[in-house]
Amino acid sequence: MRVVIACGGTGGHVYPALAVAEAVRARDSSAAVLFIGSGALASRVVRASGWPLVQVAARPLPRRISWRLPWALLVGSAGMIQGLRRLLRFRPGVVLSTGGYAAAPVGAAAAVLRVPLVLQEQNLHPGVANRLLRRFARAVSVPHASVVSAFGSKAVVTGVPVSRGALHGDRARGLQRFGLDSTRLTILVLGGSQGARSVNEAMVEAVPHLADPGGLQIVHQTGPAHEAWVRTRVAGVPALRYLAVGYIDDVADAYACADLVVCRAGASTLAEVTAHGLPCIVVPYPHAAEGHQDANARLHERAGAAVVVLDRELSGGALAALVNRLRGEPATLRAMSASSARMGRPEAAAEVAALVLSAAGKEPM
Repeated sequence: MRVVIACGGTGGHVYPALAVAEAVRARDSSAAVLFIGSGALASRVVRASGWPLVQVAARPLPRRISWRLPWALLVGSAGMIQGLRRLLRFRPGVVLSTGGYAAAPVGAAAAVLRVPLVLQEQNLHPGVANRLLRRFARAVSVPHASVVSAFGSKAVVTGVPVSRGALHGDRARGLQRFGLDSTRLTILVLGGSQGARSVNEAMVEAVPHLADPGGLQIVHQTGPAHEAWVRTRVAGVPALRYLAVGYIDDVADAYACADLVVCRAGASTLAEVTAHGLPCIVVPYPHAAEGHQDANARLHERAGAAVVVLDRELSGGALAALVNRLRGEPATLRAMSASSARMGRPEAAAEVAALVLSAAGKEPM
């Protein structure tokens, strides 16, 4: 069986695509998978994961009418022609689109060639590419029941796919790998692979205000550009264990050690957090398209799995006060953990893979 996965743009589209590719290969070891996308991130991450990728031309559609729209449509048309050529050459039995501007031309090419198309939507407000392609899709994977109405009878609630590498952590191995103390409460700070400046600054400013630093340890993914700055700023509190790293390769082990997570509200990040049943303090990225992160964060807050702090209200003092309060309320942390675990969908990638194989006629729907 041959499968094309169309993705690109942001990590929120690329990482779920990688998770589904793993799951497809786990179900069918002979499956040939080709990624088609656009952008430096997709090129770097997909190829580093060992999957073949070819590029097509694509540009984001502007949110408002402007001079950029004709150019984006022209580039997208060229990308569709390239997509047609790629599909004719590879001859897939099914195309999976995980959204993003780079996926739209390939999904359109699949529709023209009548190749079965499956969509995977990560957000509570469906993206432009998936909204444009939904009429041609055989099935649409959605993250939550509230999204079903956007895709009608084609929608299947699966959750957001998470890779096996982010799921199967080992606490004992993580404690040793990160040099942590098993008796201390562990906070994991995640700002995404590139870091989050406002989260980094607030975390650094919170350090002097944290109660009982000797009973606390922090593992902080700062993003490569901010690592040295964070390390320098937190060096003055000797009782506090603070590990600042640019990027955490073994994130599953970090999750296995964590008692509380501080993070942005990207769909993939929250899918990982809930798959591990962890409570979190969520700071939505204020410039995410169509307020995706605000919606994601509020959903988790309403479920009791998270506390939301808006980026404009984030400060070191506010973050420290919240951490201190939650540390002093173990029953609240336990309740948040239970709510998080109920939201978690660790089998989402396998469920989406089943939709893909079904569309290709390899498994029953």
